[in-house]
Amino acid sequence: MCPFFEGLSQALDYTVETSSLVSIGETDLIFESFCAGYRAAQNDYAIIYRRFFPQEREEIVFTLARCIAHRLTNDEVFFITKLAGDCWVINVKISNLLTHAEAVIKFDGDSISILSKDRNEGLLIDRNFDDSQLTYEVTVWGDKWPLIFLACDQNI
Repeated sequence: MCPFFEGLSQALDYTVETSSLVSIGETDLIFESFCAGYRAAQNDYAIIYRRFFPQEREEIVFTLARCIAHRLTNDEVFFITKLAGDCWVINVKISNLLTHAEAVIKFDGDSISILSKDRNEGLLIDRNFDDSQLTYEVTVWGDKWPLIFLACDQNI
């Protein structure tokens, strides 16, 4: 197994098969869809949940992630990773990614980028090491996921 899949498997605590890797052509399209969704969320053109957290509230970010993992247990998604400047897309269950969000962020370097299979729902958890006040950005867009995040946020 290549080091990439070994590292991802270790972060997710289960074996990620090479067959879960998306083709290069589809990877480009998925990445473009993710970027377009994120831009729309930044410009308030989409239904969104967007919140920033300081370093001392880091645990809230991961509590939110685990809450979503429990609510979207069987949803297959595209995980977009940018390791070493390369963009890879892996098919994986969202619950696996978000249950292990902290380990995935360490594996990927600074973020978790997820796009639903229908490409309408997206999620970014981005860690900004240089900013102690806005250390984590959590941005979610789509028809369903932002509402789930809002419900989880109200329960924390």
